[in-house]
Amino acid sequence: METLTGRKILFVITKSNWGGAQQYVYTLATHAQKAGAVVVVALGGTGEVGAGAGLLGRRLDEAGIRTIFLPSFARDIGIVREWSAFLELLRVVRAEHPDVLHLNSSKAGGLGALAGRIVGTRRIVFTAHGWAHGESRPLYQRTSIWITSWLTAQLCHRIIVLSKNDARQAPVLFSRKHIVVIHNGIGRFPLSARTEARARIIEIARGARRFPFWFMTLAELHPNKGLDTLLRAFATVRNIHKDSALILIGEGQSRAELVELMHTLNLEDSVFLPGFLANAREYMSAADAFVLSSRKEGLPLVLLEAGQARLPVVATSVGAIPEVIEDGISGFVVPPNNEQKLADALLQIKSAATERERMAYALHARIIRDFSEETMLRETARVYY
Repeated sequence: METLTGRKILFVITKSNWGGAQQYVYTLATHAQKAGAVVVVALGGTGEVGAGAGLLGRRLDEAGIRTIFLPSFARDIGIVREWSAFLELLRVVRAEHPDVLHLNSSKAGGLGALAGRIVGTRRIVFTAHGWAHGESRPLYQRTSIWITSWLTAQLCHRIIVLSKNDARQAPVLFSRKHIVVIHNGIGRFPLSARTEARARIIEIARGARRFPFWFMTLAELHPNKGLDTLLRAFATVRNIHKDSALILIGEGQSRAELVELMHTLNLEDSVFLPGFLANAREYMSAADAFVLSSRKEGLPLVLLEAGQARLPVVATSVGAIPEVIEDGISGFVVPPNNEQKLADALLQIKSAATERERMAYALHARIIRDFSEETMLRETARVYY
């Protein structure tokens, strides 16, 4: 990252549980500090009202970065709660008086951009980790979200989008010049040996030991991740390949519904939910293939991690995924919410070891060449000036 000496940067993010957006903030914050900036991160809890700070807060503390907890920030929306969250954030921005206010997530973006303008912050930057108006919602909700996102775009000096697809979908009527595309990037990370990685997961999900072939996903258990579609597709795979297991690493609000669906599909013996694992990407080597069944994404870091780990990938054609994976060359790309197409791709990747190896090699080469952490950091630093 280019030198940032003399700059004070305040990052804001709504939720502090560990996911792609949180990892993004952590990476930028730690590298900005190394580049000479004074860095502060304001963050909410893990999503529910009254929840405390999550793993992001703990990791930032360990890195020596000052954090400010925003107790009013929560996933649930309410007029009184939003007003309290805005006043809370306004006080923080006024007290910190940063040179750069870097906002992440829809709520932090809208409230933070307004607070920054009131205080007179010199540089307000918003990173869109996928646009919420593209989610499957009633029309009135998508319209309302589009308008809110458009207002956020008007108030910011720069809008970072993670893909060309997000740039096309950006609600930036009359302000497209504010947009800059900066792909997520990834650096090298430690990867456990296959036997060690499998042993770690089997400690929690003992029944997985019986299966030689593992499909794996790392995702928040949330409707946006399309895990219900994945379970139905995997049921088709299991009818043909009894030696296959599905490992869903992550935690979230949809756990109960997914467990119920597992029972309905008679998958209790072959689908495993070991929960949230710190440093889960280090255990990707346990898998034979990686699956990303999302309904909504920006540019998912977990996809880059799977490529770095040399895994063959099946993923849905949402967000920037088609910008990373060339269908049939470096993985399989299928439509979201289509359990039959997803099942067909899983069956194909399961049945052809040579094809798996070829695709894994191609994706790994693409990630190393075009999605480096160094490039992401350098281009982001330029946005701060």
